[in-house]
Amino acid sequence: MASPSSRIRYFSMLASAALVILGSSCSCNCLQFSYPAFDTASKADLVFSPGSGIANGALQITPSTGDMSHRSGRVLYARETLKLWINSERTALTQFATEFVLNILPQNGTGGVGEGMAFVLTNNPRLPAGNSSGPWLGVTSNETDGAPANRVVAVEFDTRKSSVDDLDGNHVGLDVNSVRSVSSYPLSNVSVVLSSGSDVRVAIEYDGAVLSVTAVQEGHVYSDAWPIDLSRYLTEEDISVGFAASTGEFTQLNQVKSWNFSTIGDNTNKRGGHGKKKLGLLLALLTLSAIAGSSFLGLYIWRRMTRQGRLAYHNLEKMINAHGPVRFKLRELRSATANFSPDRKLGRGGFGTVYLGYLRNMGMEVAVKRVSTSAAAGSSNRGEKEFVAEVNTISKLSHRNLVKLIGWCHEKATSGSPVAATVLSWERRFKVICGVASALEYLHHGSSQRVLHRDVKASNVMLAADAGYGARLGDFGLARVVQRDGATHHSTQAVAGTRGYMAYESFFTGRASLDTDVYAFGVFVMEVLSGRSPSCPVLHRDDDEPSCRRQAGANYKPVYIVDWVWRLYGEGRALRAADEAMGGELDPAQADRAVRLALACCHPNPRERPSMRAAVQVLVGGAEAPEPPLQKPAFVWPPGGNAQEMELLPRVGVLFTGGQTSSFCSMTSTSITGR
Repeated sequence: MASPSSRIRYFSMLASAALVILGSSCSCNCLQFSYPAFDTASKADLVFSPGSGIANGALQITPSTGDMSHRSGRVLYARETLKLWINSERTALTQFATEFVLNILPQNGTGGVGEGMAFVLTNNPRLPAGNSSGPWLGVTSNETDGAPANRVVAVEFDTRKSSVDDLDGNHVGLDVNSVRSVSSYPLSNVSVVLSSGSDVRVAIEYDGAVLSVTAVQEGHVYSDAWPIDLSRYLTEEDISVGFAASTGEFTQLNQVKSWNFSTIGDNTNKRGGHGKKKLGLLLALLTLSAIAGSSFLGLYIWRRMTRQGRLAYHNLEKMINAHGPVRFKLRELRSATANFSPDRKLGRGGFGTVYLGYLRNMGMEVAVKRVSTSAAAGSSNRGEKEFVAEVNTISKLSHRNLVKLIGWCHEKATSGSPVAATVLSWERRFKVICGVASALEYLHHGSSQRVLHRDVKASNVMLAADAGYGARLGDFGLARVVQRDGATHHSTQAVAGTRGYMAYESFFTGRASLDTDVYAFGVFVMEVLSGRSPSCPVLHRDDDEPSCRRQAGANYKPVYIVDWVWRLYGEGRALRAADEAMGGELDPAQADRAVRLALACCHPNPRERPSMRAAVQVLVGGAEAPEPPLQKPAFVWPPGGNAQEMELLPRVGVLFTGGQTSSFCSMTSTSITGR
């Protein structure tokens, strides 16, 4: 007897056959073209307004020679037009995706720029009547702005603040029959500068309800999504797609270097004889009458079997901010990572694996984090929660030392490469330390909502792919927003973090705090300085050099990184902790400052630890380095010495007591788990 899965495949094939036959009788609204560059052969496919043209391998939307001031122009695809509806019943709007590279090059030196350009969808391909130069961007004019008869929807890239309605002189906006944008965003917030002369790669996608826009310039990414019903502003008549632009008193080259456009989900069999259509329709009706019942039964079984997965993903989408990062298709991420090849693996965390990838449409390398779908016993749905926390947290943060979230699918993409301390010079290591400190200071004190990272460690730090090796703190799967409406909340129900980076008190309170992040930062500084893992013991002898051997000799004691560095500091040999791979090439003053700060951050008493704001001041030389005690203080919880709480110490291990005993990270309690 056939299995349920084989029956489903059989019914699916029958249904697909019927749909293919029916498809031959359906009208086609597909539109697809691609221009990697533009030349004289491209002119036949496009319509140009006076002064527009092709030069230097690019579309010149406004004149590139002669009188370039106070001009406007349009360049539209001419061979075919876009249909508003995907079917004759007008029940679904046409979906499309387009990608293009724009380049705006100022022509007035440092005198100024203006005005901007736009991607347009319009029922009126000609330039509007009146003056459409200057602030009108070739989209509308001084006579037509705001009129419903314009029948134009545009995504503008504005380079000049020409009126009080403009957000600033460097923004992207959605325009509907007017250059007064219904929504706009300042690109300076994400370090994208339209008029810098650098290429900007733009991807726009419409799914019938939401218009998504992504812009990438030299690794800096902007993304947003606007809900819009195009049928309210455009008619079912032919819709022209293309570009509009203008200049004013100041001039610029408004250039498009490449352009791809395609509708989504259309039937690609565009042409067929009238007789074939009739025959196809007849065959479809006969076939459909025989298999309709089986197809519906197969569909019913399939929906029942996949209902739980579909509901889970629908709930996942609802939990992620609708106006947050762009959603990628899974096939895009598979292509970017060679189908998540093991050769591309960069690292693994508690709830996911990170892969190196390359997004061709954005022209950039990324790291793709694939969240695990299998949960440990007693941790149902935790991986999904970590994923939602990470997406929602990072998408609301913007700082040069935080990983930039590009988008998500069932997976998430971030940029950078994992930190590898042993291959970096001291100058670069110190820059990494300062970068992570700056990122944590922003999370704790600079963002609109206070955020606890809860998993600061070297493997969660990315290095920008440039000569400066700028550090970017990532992996927000354990992060929590802890400040709302001026109140601070600590809502952790279980110990979270990574063994070796977790502060003493977190095992008693089960809560994260600013102080636990500071402690983890201190351990991170020691790791970057020494090139040693906090989870690996160091064999230390008071009267000799530290040894890397795993098995201790008679005069060696195994200690962990915090205790090891503290003992070296107490012996006046703190700089001996520096990684031997650097060959002694380091700035002694900087290294001493880093060691003192790291020890202060790892003080057993959380009340004695500095804030991240104070830590940044120490690193940049704006404040004196702290003076930690020469001997590591004992850990007492609570800091006030409550006798009832002190009785809990033996259950966790004498290793908390500090001083001359073993290291904190050596504890053997089976109830303590890090990741």
